[in-house]
Amino acid sequence: MALVREPKDGAWTYQLFNDLFADPAVCIISYCLPCVTYGQNAETVHGPAGSCVNHGLKYYLYSCICLCGLVAGPTRKALRGAYKLPAEPAGVGADDNTDCIVHTIPCIACFALCQEANELKARKVTAPVDPRPFDWAPVSSTAPPATTTTAPVQADMTKAEPVVVAPVAPAPATTTQ
Repeated sequence: MALVREPKDGAWTYQLFNDLFADPAVCIISYCLPCVTYGQNAETVHGPAGSCVNHGLKYYLYSCICLCGLVAGPTRKALRGAYKLPAEPAGVGADDNTDCIVHTIPCIACFALCQEANELKARKVTAPVDPRPFDWAPVSSTAPPATTTTAPVQADMTKAEPVVVAPVAPAPATTTQ
């Protein structure tokens, strides 16, 4: 049975280390198959465009070289930005780096995945929190102004006359004795 709490703005509903077993099923899946939990979290945060399987596979491949923080960090940052949640744990790095660092340290990544999954369930998220296509660009509250560009017009090209190259006669063979 999952521990149910009421979410509050500006604060995590479930703490990173204290509430690991708030939902035992999420805890076990996050420990044994973190790519599954991450795929579900990323699909909820970024929308179905990336699909759970694609996100989970990306997490798995990056975790093989201990860089899953590059994939999971922006997802955690989008979740924190949407609900104005503090960086947790405090003091791990600058606020911009905390999310990547938390997912890069193997023993803490499971805790972070559990916290994110429990937070998304507690807030009953049905629409994507950050529906933009997944990338490593910083998450900002203001979108850059849209700009349009036009392709340069190509000058008229005319067909050039073919160049005739005269064949070169082979040099006479000389023999030496």
